[in-house]
Amino acid sequence: MKFRTLLAVPFIALSIVGCGSSASGGNGGGATLPTNTTVIKAIEGIAWDAKSYVATAVGGKVSITLENDSSLPHNLHLLDSNNVDVGLALSTQNRGDIKTDDFPLAPGTYQVICTVAGHGNMKATLTVK
Repeated sequence: MKFRTLLAVPFIALSIVGCGSSASGGNGGGATLPTNTTVIKAIEGIAWDAKSYVATAVGGKVSITLENDSSLPHNLHLLDSNNVDVGLALSTQNRGDIKTDDFPLAPGTYQVICTVAGHGNMKATLTVK
């Protein structure tokens, strides 16, 4: 009986950790992502996993997911065609963190950046249709 109790405690702790969310409406690890989300992944080498992404606005909003597949913390900011931050951001701290939110974005082209110090080379393009 004691053996079963010890095994249950880590399982419960892992279940609670996996259900977390952030103030930005993010998903914890293992969450099911919306089918229309655009996944942008931070990878080792302080880089995004692609140079360009395409998103489709649904009801005037775009679903974006930031997935951290790196050992460093990252964030995701969008700059408009005038290089002005549109004020929408996602943030992750650890490898495996996944954050998703819906953003009101007009069709057009945006620059995807990470504003963490030393991550200036993390640049990609997001085209919203």
